[in-house]
Amino acid sequence: MGKRVCIIGGSGFVGRAIVDQAIGAGYQVTVACRHPERARDLLVKGAELSRVDVAEGRGIDAAVEGHDLVIYLVGLLFEKGRQNFTAAHVDGVARVLESCKRAGVKQYLHMSALGAGKVAGSVYAETKAAAEALVQTSGLNWTIFRPSIIYGAGDNFFNQFKAMSAMLPVMPVISGATRFQPVWVEDVAGAFVQSIDNHHVTGQIYELGGPNTYSFQSLLELLMNALGRKRIFISVPGFAAKLMAIFTSVLPTPPITLDQLKLLGHDNVVNGDAFPAEFGEAAALERVLPTYICASRSEQLQHFMDKCRQHYRKGAI
Repeated sequence: MGKRVCIIGGSGFVGRAIVDQAIGAGYQVTVACRHPERARDLLVKGAELSRVDVAEGRGIDAAVEGHDLVIYLVGLLFEKGRQNFTAAHVDGVARVLESCKRAGVKQYLHMSALGAGKVAGSVYAETKAAAEALVQTSGLNWTIFRPSIIYGAGDNFFNQFKAMSAMLPVMPVISGATRFQPVWVEDVAGAFVQSIDNHHVTGQIYELGGPNTYSFQSLLELLMNALGRKRIFISVPGFAAKLMAIFTSVLPTPPITLDQLKLLGHDNVVNGDAFPAEFGEAAALERVLPTYICASRSEQLQHFMDKCRQHYRKGAI
């Protein structure tokens, strides 16, 4: 039997890509998340499900017990009530690390973020850095990954602006000159899966970016070209962006927050090589974006069913 891998927060965008690749590589995977009933499709792929709430500290010991490796993916883009940055990025990490030590987990892989601790006043960046410090002093065999914007089918970045452009004849642009280095979700997942049972990655921090850098506005232009849409881009001044963030913060999914505004004021690019050579070569955004961004809901469902059939044929269920 393959190594047993527990993915905390594995029902999300990146988690699902890691689940696919890890099961494909022969590992036994448990997905630990707050709402396993919303992730029942992962059972079809061969994963087990476990109910965990890292912010409340519930179910962690039971989920981690008996696993060789734990991957921590829990992360918030914005805060709502008890689900805040400190609870998810710091307190949750501390609880999981302690559970790993009690269970004798042999390896721990941690999802951080590019720019962790480097954006003054951003609680998101500060809590990501605080979590890294906990990991590095945990005594476990750890590895930390810091990706730039992660894109791919179902992402929260390009799909958000796709939906916005469908309703608006103009596209508001905040901090249009800020540079990013988007990395494909499958490349990020590959780095995690290739690190399983790999002693060469112990104690390493890896920055993950795609092969090219882009300004924020150029990313939006690339998206519009892929969609075949013509939109007018209007630069939003800082004071207007701040007002927008204040007024929309009450929405269930705010388009922009004050914390995100601070992040947008800083470049989000890798220092040195774009992608670690030991994990292969990262795909180019221009090649991948058109393959998924134009897909309809029915096409996305068909893609999911095709992948389920592939898992079935391989004997995953």
